[in-house]
Amino acid sequence: MPRYLARHVLFAACFIGFFSANSSAQIESKPLRIIAPFAAGGPTDVATRVIAQKLAEALSRPVIVENHPGGATMIATQLVANAAPDGNTILLTAPDFVINAFIQPKLFYDPLKDFAPVSHVANAPHILIASAALPIKTLAQLKAYIQDNPGKVSYASAGAGSSAHLATEVMNYQYGITMTHVPYKGTAPAYNDLIPGRVAVMIDGAAATLPRIQSGLVVPLGVTSAKRIAILPDVPTLAEAGIKGYEVNPWYGLVAPIGTPADRIVFMNTAIKNALNSSELKKKFSDMGLDAVGDDPQSFGRFMKSEVAKWKQVVQDAHVKAD
Repeated sequence: MPRYLARHVLFAACFIGFFSANSSAQIESKPLRIIAPFAAGGPTDVATRVIAQKLAEALSRPVIVENHPGGATMIATQLVANAAPDGNTILLTAPDFVINAFIQPKLFYDPLKDFAPVSHVANAPHILIASAALPIKTLAQLKAYIQDNPGKVSYASAGAGSSAHLATEVMNYQYGITMTHVPYKGTAPAYNDLIPGRVAVMIDGAAATLPRIQSGLVVPLGVTSAKRIAILPDVPTLAEAGIKGYEVNPWYGLVAPIGTPADRIVFMNTAIKNALNSSELKKKFSDMGLDAVGDDPQSFGRFMKSEVAKWKQVVQDAHVKAD
């Protein structure tokens, strides 16, 4: 190679190396944003902030949680879909992320094609609860109450198309009952009507239901998962209570905009898995009724594919539509 050409090649390599290192430094100096599609202050938000704290320690960079509730989680999802794929923005996902594909008429994203899986964070068994103001202490009593009050019994959810909405519709379908759906903008306002009995029942996360169960405001009728949960060991699963084969197990995960460099996804995944494997975080999650998972991006990708297939079938069988 001619000497002058070699000098140019060396200069170009140094320039590219400097530029890449400088760009990486700029990226790492920025906060990692976790965009959450749920309101601040709830159990999901608390769990996300626990993860954020552990990630900040592992990554040695600021990690902030931004809450963008509303639009059946699509406001937050669109924000991340439009974000630069530079490893600085990730989205907290739940079953709504894939459910929307089958109930929203104008969905702007494909959950499998437009996002890169980072990690399956946790499974979140939910509880079917009834207002303590009503004569409903068991699943069988709920069915009898509906039969005695035809067309008058309603159930609450955190919003049309939410996983709790579909979980209840699946229950209705499999148990042969009919209730009117009353969607709310989050579970907090739903409790305002559930506790005095203006709506009869609701499915919600274990962490949110536990203090209300302990205070006697609501009555647990069954757990949505296949197994009982540690923080409510005396509460049967809905399958045990009489709905044969019933199992709906909500979950949380993290995804990044498609095109995010693979090395950044692997780096974040490793930090998340390490955090989820810590005894401190496992204890915090268990106290909130969550089962920490933490797997590799490929496994989470396969899990999401299975969720897409499952919820597509659920929506078809239960004839669920967005209200």
